[in-house]
Amino acid sequence: MILFLDANIIIYQVEAVEPFNRQVFATVQELVARHPDAGFAVSRLSMLECLVKPLREQNTAEIDRYRAFFASAGLQMVEVSSQVIETATLLRARHGLRTPDAIQAASALSVKAPVTFLTGDKQFTKVPGLNVRLV
Repeated sequence: MILFLDANIIIYQVEAVEPFNRQVFATVQELVARHPDAGFAVSRLSMLECLVKPLREQNTAEIDRYRAFFASAGLQMVEVSSQVIETATLLRARHGLRTPDAIQAASALSVKAPVTFLTGDKQFTKVPGLNVRLV
């Protein structure tokens, strides 16, 4: 099983945003306890979504924390390929997702393993075939 982290989940963790940080930690602990072989994946888009604010604010400590997170050993980085864009286009057209959300969902759907998509955004629940866990 792969736990696919939406950008908001990464932000909650890296920036220690409470109470969401505790909720994410508890959810991940629960899922890993049930699936000890679980891995983690993120979309390349998440780097953009997460780094814009600290770069704009020139917050080097936060930039370093994000860079360390994205360089974590074992973290699967899903590239925004032409197939991901094709799927995202269909998701946006059929389900009204915003473009970044459509790319996140398409990235998760492209993973060749069972995926649980962790997010704080209810919009993802309307994507067929995406196993969403709201945090």
